[in-house]
Amino acid sequence: MTEPRRSSERATLLAAVERARDTVLAHADEAERRRTLAPATVDALRSSGLFAMAVPHVLGGAECDPLTQLEIFEAMTRIDTSAGWCLMIGAITSAMAGGYLPDAGAARVFEGAAPICAGLQQPAGVARREAGGYVISGRWPFGSGVRHATWVLTCAAVEPPEAPSEPGPPELISFVIPAREVEIEDTWDVSGLRGSGSDHYRLNGVFIPEELTFPFPAAAPRRGGALFALPFIAFTTSGHVGFALGAARGALDEIVRVAPHRVRLWTQVQVGAHAAFQMDLGRAEARLGAARAYAIEVMGAMWDRVRAGEALSLDAWATIRLATTYITEVAAEVISFAYRAGGGGALYSSSPLQRYFRDIHAATQHIAATDDAYEFAGRVRLGLAALHPVLAPRPAA
Repeated sequence: MTEPRRSSERATLLAAVERARDTVLAHADEAERRRTLAPATVDALRSSGLFAMAVPHVLGGAECDPLTQLEIFEAMTRIDTSAGWCLMIGAITSAMAGGYLPDAGAARVFEGAAPICAGLQQPAGVARREAGGYVISGRWPFGSGVRHATWVLTCAAVEPPEAPSEPGPPELISFVIPAREVEIEDTWDVSGLRGSGSDHYRLNGVFIPEELTFPFPAAAPRRGGALFALPFIAFTTSGHVGFALGAARGALDEIVRVAPHRVRLWTQVQVGAHAAFQMDLGRAEARLGAARAYAIEVMGAMWDRVRAGEALSLDAWATIRLATTYITEVAAEVISFAYRAGGGGALYSSSPLQRYFRDIHAATQHIAATDDAYEFAGRVRLGLAALHPVLAPRPAA
């Protein structure tokens, strides 16, 4: 991708975020009450083209690079965490459908209005081969955005034949399923990311044609450029990192706004006038800035390797996983500072600080940000680690 194209797409997408700002903010409380994004927010994200930010150019998307994606996810999450999370899930799953589906399936999914995708890439279901496709059954948690999706991208293990020719792990397949075929369970009664609609969903013997499937996790790209050569975990990293950075930046914005108006009971001095608060705020700014610089360095190195046609090394994988976990932890610590500095007022649902606090701690529970990334990095440094199958490079197109 040339730098002028990246610059143009970046500016266009950041402008789209700004156009959606007022609508997203106006309906953030509604999303909390509904436990899923408000229809007006979904419409704003769809009409702005943000859900298609990473979809291949040939299918009408922006196909923007991971660094640009990071900035867009960061910018939307800074406005509202649930909208940022759902944009991340929708944009990444739509891009995967666009990049890896067979031609007939891609034509079907991307016909007409741009799709809104959701779903979980965890093999929680079982697929049985039948002529022309698969019959799939299962139950999946954490279907972020599933209530406003038009298509659901999910994963299942293929049922082996009665007498397999050789032992081994099951074959895993990703399925892109019309949302009307999915049964949504009302399970998302939670503290964090409450507005993301991350309900369980179920399929009971639904037939999915072959054209709406691709191998998991190492599908070969069918269209698009270097972006679609990224292995699965690397493909999603910009989303998780951008979310964490955006949430932390939003919390610091809010405490800077609040601090001059909040008076501490014991001292009767504004919070913003306390030297201790000023010092802690400076430290928080430094930590967040350093984490963001680390993210850009790691994502930039990853992108350079993939554009050069190089596979990601074990060291690179350790760094990518480290960055995701570490940046999420830093964001949680920065937001915790802002929340505590907000005092009793931060407890109220009207305060953005309580939402940033709840939502970043929900993000720390995600498998992408677990602390075993530190153990993995240590094992790599000691020469004791092996490449996990989910980190395997994609085959050539």
